[in-house]
Amino acid sequence: MIVSQTNTVAQCRQVRGWSQALLAERSGVSRTEISAIETGRLVPSVAVALRLATALGESVEAVFAAKAKPTPTMPWAWAPATQDARCWWASVNGKVLAYPVENTAAGSIPHDRIIPSKDLVSGPRPDRTLVIAGCDPLVGLLAHEMAARHGIRVLPLLRSSGDALDLLRQGLVHVAGIHLTDAAGHSTNHASAKTALGSGYRLIHQVRWDGGIAVGGSRKERTASELLRAKVRWVNREEGSAARRAFDALLASRPRPAGYRHVARDHRAVAAIVSSGWADAGICIRPAAAEARVGFIALHPEAYELCVADSHFDDPRVAALVATLQSASYRDLVGDVPGCASRETGTVRLVA
Repeated sequence: MIVSQTNTVAQCRQVRGWSQALLAERSGVSRTEISAIETGRLVPSVAVALRLATALGESVEAVFAAKAKPTPTMPWAWAPATQDARCWWASVNGKVLAYPVENTAAGSIPHDRIIPSKDLVSGPRPDRTLVIAGCDPLVGLLAHEMAARHGIRVLPLLRSSGDALDLLRQGLVHVAGIHLTDAAGHSTNHASAKTALGSGYRLIHQVRWDGGIAVGGSRKERTASELLRAKVRWVNREEGSAARRAFDALLASRPRPAGYRHVARDHRAVAAIVSSGWADAGICIRPAAAEARVGFIALHPEAYELCVADSHFDDPRVAALVATLQSASYRDLVGDVPGCASRETGTVRLVA
């Protein structure tokens, strides 16, 4: 028998967002027995302790040691860049991960806890949090609808299309948002996902928008060619972003212009820098330019799609995502944004 009455079964279960019923299902131990063990009314046998620890992904010692830690360890998805210990938590691929707090595509989102912490902070359960990596400046609309319709929190991490695919490949996010095109402006989302991830994934169409150039209000140029011939100070995007690829394709063999090395993190930042006068032009999408009230020269339409593993389509969070994208209310919200089309929103295709 396990002699110690001290255990962290309840904490281990709660940090994963599991109910006693779910732990019972995964461990083969009855819910009544789990309740008694958590409250100290029952000392588990070695076999029962082993089944519970295995289901929780912890060692028997960590769960049933005489001086157990107040809460189980939660690994960081990636190391925090600063001394800021605030994090969000979410379960991905059966593991609960801590995500360092950062500015998201939907602005500031309250943190769940501080690591290390003796107490759990009340907030969304990790299994009710959907982690999306991408650069969609309209993702706040999706997050609002997901919360209102399904009680799912969305963590929209700001990442380029290339970085988003890499995080999805590593199993650190549920969804990667991408809008990649070739030199002719044709979508390469399927080919890019296939190359980066292989098969076993699907693309969910979220929105079609215009990709192009945000232009300062005082500029007189009306075409990309005119801008490239003029003495224009640009703001660029980071390597791996769809905007950076589009800019390089536009420049072709031309010398890199002033501002080429000045990098902004996302579409909104590009439009804001142009609006402030720190740059005259920058590659972004029409919705960001319209929001910043700057001029815009369209280059080509782009399909923004969400890449998700086949194995995640049974996840209630992904099911809620698909249902939201296919809802009339969400389509109307997105369709009202300047430069956006939502006719295909919610359609799904295989990456094969």
